[in-house]
Amino acid sequence: MWKDKKRKKKKKKTLGEAPEKESKSTKKKKLKMSNAEEKSEIITNEEWLSSLKKRADPKAYEPKMVSLGPYHHGNIHLKAMEDLKWHYLKKFLGRNPRMSLEDYIEQIREREDKARMAYSEKVDMTSDEFVQMMLLDCCFVIEIIHSNVEKQEEEKTVDKQIRCTRSWFRTARPMHSVVASTARPMHSLAARQMTMSEKQLRTDGKGTEAVHNPITSTQYTLPVVVRDMLMLENQLPFLLLQTLFKSAFPESADPLENWTLKFVSNFVKSKIENPPNIGIKKIHHILHLWHYYIDPYKKRDGGKPSTSLCHKPNRNNLRRSREDYHTTSLLKWIPSATQLMEAGVHFKKKEATNFLDITFQNGEMGIPLLQVDDDTETFLRNLIAFEQCSKNVSLHVTAYAALMDCIINTAADVALLQQHGIILSGLGDGKQVANLFNKLCKEVTLDYDKSYVSGIYKDVNEHWTNQCNQWRARLNHDYFSNPWAVISVFAAILLFVLTITQTIYSALSYVRPPN
Repeated sequence: MWKDKKRKKKKKKTLGEAPEKESKSTKKKKLKMSNAEEKSEIITNEEWLSSLKKRADPKAYEPKMVSLGPYHHGNIHLKAMEDLKWHYLKKFLGRNPRMSLEDYIEQIREREDKARMAYSEKVDMTSDEFVQMMLLDCCFVIEIIHSNVEKQEEEKTVDKQIRCTRSWFRTARPMHSVVASTARPMHSLAARQMTMSEKQLRTDGKGTEAVHNPITSTQYTLPVVVRDMLMLENQLPFLLLQTLFKSAFPESADPLENWTLKFVSNFVKSKIENPPNIGIKKIHHILHLWHYYIDPYKKRDGGKPSTSLCHKPNRNNLRRSREDYHTTSLLKWIPSATQLMEAGVHFKKKEATNFLDITFQNGEMGIPLLQVDDDTETFLRNLIAFEQCSKNVSLHVTAYAALMDCIINTAADVALLQQHGIILSGLGDGKQVANLFNKLCKEVTLDYDKSYVSGIYKDVNEHWTNQCNQWRARLNHDYFSNPWAVISVFAAILLFVLTITQTIYSALSYVRPPN
């Protein structure tokens, strides 16, 4: 099928051969000029990520089930999903009857140069291979997002109808028995209609069972696909996704950014409230979109973002941060959770939609709920890697990981945060959670003074260095760290009081002897 489409494309190209060659040559010149200008900035991502993979878990940066884009294209263990992408392409082509396969191919060809430049490595693929890969991958991602969010909206609508029906029957119960008797058939009829409509969604026109979405039909496959969609090396140019989405869903009220945020929030266990209309010019891929949304400062009109999917860290910033280490060393460390508790700091689970929204005020540290599971490390590592190898991107996830690394040192710190409902662990062992955070910030750079948690470091250290809090911490650590120590302290106090009382009575009996 694909070869026939290419033959048709060749026939169309012969109509305007000369001017088309000129346009291609000018495009190549512009591409060379832009590459020459950005040669010092756009460097292969393998140089930095490969060094990080050697020190960390390489699997945290590699997809498990599906490859998106050129970096992992053709991997043997990911080929099983390639055939399934054609199923989603067929489903995508049926979204808008006015658009044909040739139209979508042409849209990608027109943006092929921009899509290739989005990757920091040279994509060694022919034009047809690149366009085919982009079309299959983009249609796959759009269909996964749209089908899942659409299903959620339908479930919300059905739940709302059920709640309205239940409230109606509650008000109808005290009415006359005649009305109640007519209400029961209505209820059964509505139930049958709802069951029939639900069955029609799962069956084809002939009434046989049909799986419309092979991935979303199983509860275990979709989370793995979402995990792969958030890999740094598994990203697609958002420009292509947005273009195809607008063509397939021209009447959609929400832009693709909102659909994507709703989709991702379900699997990273976060709430999305009033997704902003960010705009296509500022977003370059899905991981960038999520990183942009969770920015604690919410500065949507900040500096110009990078134009590449991955960059090498700026070594000038790395050198400067190391030179300034001793001058700002106090801001780079805060005591652990157990030490802070001994110094009188209270921990509180903060109700927030953003897990980065940590606060410290009047000796109370508010931390939003963090649900830790097998994919938490992968999710945080790829966000941190995106920050470290991108230009003009704030390092708020790196700052969050560094702060949590300070607070969590041992399993006792994890247990303390679990008691306050801050950490909900699915790993089963507090030591594993502590090791997770202790390894996140290795081989990364961070300007603590410019991070969003710089004020927290300052306030916590002021609280910690307060002399009264220091004495309180020593007292709690030395005498109230375990029940036996508490019992011995109270026993010593009681013995001291009894000794003083006996001494006083002895002195009084000497001064005023009894008659």
